[in-house]
Amino acid sequence: MYLPHVFINHSFIWQQGEDMSGYLVMPGTNLVFDKYTYGTALLMLPFFLICFIIDHIVGPPGNGFNAIYDIGVMLSAVFYLVLGMFFLVKTLAKSFKPIVVILALLGMYAGTNLYFYTIRDPAYSHVYSFFLFSLFIYLTPAFIKDTTWKKTLLMSLVFGLIFLVRPTNGVVIFYLLLYDVYTRKDLINRFYWIKQHFLQLSVFFAACVLLSFPQLLYWHSVLGKWQFNGYQNESFIYWNKPKILHVLFGVQNGMLIYAPIAFFSIIGLFIAAYRKMISAYAILLILGFSTYLFASWWCWWYGGAFGHRGYIEYFAFLAIPNAYVISLILNQKPLNKVLVLALFLICIVYTMLLTYAYAWPWEGAGWTWKTYGYTVMKVFGLAP
Repeated sequence: MYLPHVFINHSFIWQQGEDMSGYLVMPGTNLVFDKYTYGTALLMLPFFLICFIIDHIVGPPGNGFNAIYDIGVMLSAVFYLVLGMFFLVKTLAKSFKPIVVILALLGMYAGTNLYFYTIRDPAYSHVYSFFLFSLFIYLTPAFIKDTTWKKTLLMSLVFGLIFLVRPTNGVVIFYLLLYDVYTRKDLINRFYWIKQHFLQLSVFFAACVLLSFPQLLYWHSVLGKWQFNGYQNESFIYWNKPKILHVLFGVQNGMLIYAPIAFFSIIGLFIAAYRKMISAYAILLILGFSTYLFASWWCWWYGGAFGHRGYIEYFAFLAIPNAYVISLILNQKPLNKVLVLALFLICIVYTMLLTYAYAWPWEGAGWTWKTYGYTVMKVFGLAP
């Protein structure tokens, strides 16, 4: 919505025949309102501009919603997926063997709904956040080791984009604050580091404000006010009774039901936390807090989705304990190794088969454990 209106229409006036999926025309006006922030559009911008040039060369120019722009969205999602994987490879390669890195990233891609939201629903924000998470994880160790202003500007830009794409993803700041922290002494040392570099860390907040300014301009142009909560009548109504078990294990998009490969990551995460490795405490805090947010939201299953799409970007964090547990598996006796890796492969095959069987929506009263079970039996060729 943002890009066609800025670069083609030069206004936010509704255009006849425009695809209105995800936004609406403000009552009493002809202005379109999009409740989502423009972060995803900003990352799509290079691909949109390429499509814009091609569209004008081949002519006649479209409205920003025609086929060439669809292709641009698809290529954009794949580009950021590959870039996200690239930075995860660079992160994991510092601690794990190549075969471990390959298996871990294969599991996080093919064994989760990250694949679905790259190939089937590439316009959603999650693959873009996945890239930003991966980059943030990669940059963190060097930033803590040598907190220069150059690194500060880069890190704050990445964090600002993370916040702009999905504000609740700002929880990733805990990875920076608690990276490699395992003991009380580590925590005290990190506190003094924060105190020493408080000015640089304040730039993170400044980046969020500066990147949000165009959003404020948009709200003001459409609504006549500088600040607005786009999620009217939507809130964290379950904050005191979070649906955590439903979010993780429910038939309505339960994360571990549709991406059982994540069990390996969680096991690896708790082992690593016990052994004080791979910044497990920071990752546990991020996942725990995010899970609480998901479970507190009125639509805790995140609508008509394949799996719980709220976790997609967090698979960048889960890739680390996934690699760790795989490294442990590869050091087991041959028979144990084969059995566990076979289970790992079955989890991937299961999720991939469900990915291609998915027909919107797998939610609501009509989607029960019975219909889910039948679908699973069907994709494995055990039911007609």
